[in-house]
Amino acid sequence: MTDKCIINFDHHTPQYRDDWDVKAQERASKCPVAWSEAHGGYWILSSHEDVKRAAGDPDSFSSAHNSPEKPWSKGILIPELPYTLALSESDPPIHPARRLIEAPFFAPMAVRQLADVAKRHVEEAITRIIDRGELDFAYDFAMRVAAKTTMELVGIDPERWEEFMLSAHKASLLPSDHPDYPIEEIRQVQTKMRELLTERKANPRKDILSALATKKALGEPLTMDVQVGMLSAAIFGGFGTVMSATLSVLLWLENNRELYTQLLEDDALLDRLIEETLRLNPPNHGTARTVARDMELNGQQLKQGDRVLLSWAAANRDPAVFECPAEVRLDRPNGKEHFSFGGGEHRCLGAPLARVEIRQMVRAVITHMPDYKIDRERLRYYPSFANTAGISSMPATFTPKSSER
Repeated sequence: MTDKCIINFDHHTPQYRDDWDVKAQERASKCPVAWSEAHGGYWILSSHEDVKRAAGDPDSFSSAHNSPEKPWSKGILIPELPYTLALSESDPPIHPARRLIEAPFFAPMAVRQLADVAKRHVEEAITRIIDRGELDFAYDFAMRVAAKTTMELVGIDPERWEEFMLSAHKASLLPSDHPDYPIEEIRQVQTKMRELLTERKANPRKDILSALATKKALGEPLTMDVQVGMLSAAIFGGFGTVMSATLSVLLWLENNRELYTQLLEDDALLDRLIEETLRLNPPNHGTARTVARDMELNGQQLKQGDRVLLSWAAANRDPAVFECPAEVRLDRPNGKEHFSFGGGEHRCLGAPLARVEIRQMVRAVITHMPDYKIDRERLRYYPSFANTAGISSMPATFTPKSSER
């Protein structure tokens, strides 16, 4: 066992946001298991190997939160959330049983049907802006499309997307112990969720709302709190990744327009660009676990109850796995080995749908707004990359369709 590797690290700070990429690669190769004193103290796992091991070992690294069987476990965020995400913050055997309730909605055939839903929302968004000659790619396009597709998936009128999504967007900007964290807004949204779940129990349809209201896990109906927790995760997590990745692709493509023709003709090339963008700019930089048993890892002594951050961002840039990890390489043979959709049994159910949405939005932009120009002076990133690493505003101009006519 070696001396404790203590580093100055707080993933909620602007400093982390501004230099995370260089530091992530350094941690992955030089300090794979480190300790931070921030937020009561926690470990940071940064190598691809260690992150993969921890994500796939719920017996050693627990996701549970507010569990009577594991009172020491504090969920998947640091600091811990003031409420529980019932699916994300659970371990076997209950986690896979709950996951099975939502899994059919992300099966290949279901995703193909949802692709048409996403395409419709992309076309609606393009129609709204194509004659204007300017837009905010974040609010007017990526957030709108991703949020409305998610709403339709779970079974809520997509026109209510702002009513349900904007509180989640605010929450992604702040740590849960921040005085401005929108906990009351989220609770109001969850009250509306309870009303919808009650209605679906009486009048079920073929949607996630109805499945949560009527299905069982391990032979028991889901409690209302569990239903709300799972629905919250489905709604709140349904747009952040898609929005962030789409904007990152468009940001990179502005300076690589020579690829437009190839990307429109070659699905595989566009898919590789999306994977490289996800690897280099993960929408979620890390997920927390709680150490479930005393252990030694990479020479460091971890104890039951210790908090651990699995740094997807660092693992994605581990030079032991990805050659020249800071470069965009569209011929990278192992580009899909990133953790931008999580890892282990908690890997994002919606990953296939997210890829479809990103692909459709990118194609729509380079088809209908090929000369878009991003106003980089007004480009605004999230103040913190702790919960979601993204762009909050990305204004741009383009030649409007009306001028072509």
